[in-house]
Amino acid sequence: MATVWIAVDRADKTNGCLQILPGSHRAGRIEHVKVGEQTGADPERVELLAKVCPLTYVQLDPGDAMIFHCNLLHRSDQNHSQNRRWAYLVCYNRASNDPVYKHHYANYTPLIKVQNSRIKECGTKTPTEGKLFSHGPKRERDSAIEVLERKA
Repeated sequence: MATVWIAVDRADKTNGCLQILPGSHRAGRIEHVKVGEQTGADPERVELLAKVCPLTYVQLDPGDAMIFHCNLLHRSDQNHSQNRRWAYLVCYNRASNDPVYKHHYANYTPLIKVQNSRIKECGTKTPTEGKLFSHGPKRERDSAIEVLERKA
């Protein structure tokens, strides 16, 4: 099981970048408990692991990616800055690795392999057609956004 974390925007200490405890995944799965309004790794275990796995800030530029094991202890602070901190996450899990606890998500959705020729058969449409987007807090104009708007 792994996650690929791809930065869409710059992520740094000022906007609450990802923080990890390198090597903490070797401790295995840590029980999660409710802490306030969120569920997180048992704080007592995290505190013990932090003594041997030094906290590291993962600062990323747009397009940078980090691949990490699902048991790697990770977190981020709230973003109190004026800068967005969007990221795209891709998670992989073996089909045979069913959840420990019953969950409202399906166990998994198998991917059906199709012939390469199917790409030509699917037709074309604007990728954003019929979709709504949140633009987040205002920031300086991004030249890439201007190019996309001109194409629309």
